[in-house]
Amino acid sequence: MLGTHRIAQGVLIATALLLVSCSGGSSGAVAPVATPTPGAQFPGAGPGQPTPAPGQSAPPATPTPAPTSTPPPPPAGVVTPAPAIVRLGSYHVAPQQIFVAGISSGGFFGVQMHVAHSSVFQGAAIYAGGVFHCSQDSVALALAECGGETVNGQALYQNTLAQSEAYLDQQSAAGTIDPASHLQGQPVYLWSGTKDSVVNPQEMADLNSEYLHYGAHVTFDNGFAADHGWESPDGELPCGTAASPYMIACTQNAQLYDSEQKWLTLFFGPLNARSSTLHGSLMRFDQTEFGAGAANSMDTNGTVYVPQPCAAGTTCGFVVVFHGCKQGHAFIGDTFVTESGIDQWADTNKIIVLYPYAVAAPGPAPYNPNGCWDWWGYDDPNYSLKSGTQTTIVYRMVQRVTGAP
Repeated sequence: MLGTHRIAQGVLIATALLLVSCSGGSSGAVAPVATPTPGAQFPGAGPGQPTPAPGQSAPPATPTPAPTSTPPPPPAGVVTPAPAIVRLGSYHVAPQQIFVAGISSGGFFGVQMHVAHSSVFQGAAIYAGGVFHCSQDSVALALAECGGETVNGQALYQNTLAQSEAYLDQQSAAGTIDPASHLQGQPVYLWSGTKDSVVNPQEMADLNSEYLHYGAHVTFDNGFAADHGWESPDGELPCGTAASPYMIACTQNAQLYDSEQKWLTLFFGPLNARSSTLHGSLMRFDQTEFGAGAANSMDTNGTVYVPQPCAAGTTCGFVVVFHGCKQGHAFIGDTFVTESGIDQWADTNKIIVLYPYAVAAPGPAPYNPNGCWDWWGYDDPNYSLKSGTQTTIVYRMVQRVTGAP
């Protein structure tokens, strides 16, 4: 049944890609006939195992070894994780200071984690994601309605807000996710660039409406002429750029903007000054003990940052952060971690930061050529529920670190 379902999805999206070119962030034109690409570049999907176009190659198909092959050396002064793979530790974490963040496929997945476990996660920071269960377990709908398919410089979009809220209410009543009432009053930060060519800004406007519908306190940061990417003062690309590694820096009043400061303040209150030198431990940890592996398109290891006071037993806050497609370690090394701009605030404000990694999978099942998080059901039709495979694996990590039930 599952295999048949996945084949049907591949046929649907292959048909869709005959009508539009798939650019994944660059301008594309409508074409009556087109060869399916190896997959929409960002944030997700792609048809069921096509042949790479001439001159193209599929992304890495195997999980990252421990340690991974040598990425480009980091810029001077940048701290990267120690090469040794450690067992993820347990720490004293305040139950009311557990949050989630994510970008693109990790933004959609972050919404899923937040909604599914809203009794544990007390808020969310979402960059270029979308409404809960947006794709409705269909890669065709994911690309056509939610994000990842760009035509004439604009991401395809259809409003799925009503379907999303109906499904959320249904699953909340069924107990497959936490009661939606937990979202009431929680802080939520949303980032959407006005020039985003991969996730249409209207999709993020729908997410804003959805969180407001459930009573969350939303800060919608949507005034920058930014393209698709994680915004940070440490980002290496200009604000209006959509290109690897999808880490952008924007300015406001001729000063670098710091979106992390904004949402960390919403979550934790007034912050101590941002550190220029990390004093804690940035470590690689083993994800396989939680069930991660090639069978579910998750990498063998992730990264965690633990400030010194947290390692010494002080009660701390916690944020789990999800990268987007083509942003996992197998694609860009430690760049997502070192340019996300979170650890510098975490260092001086006693916040543990967990960075799980997804990895590319060659198919036929799962088929995830760009190392995206599962927000359309490539691994599990229950992907958006508490029982979803990747959701379960990541939540085990959260339980280890925080002691959450």
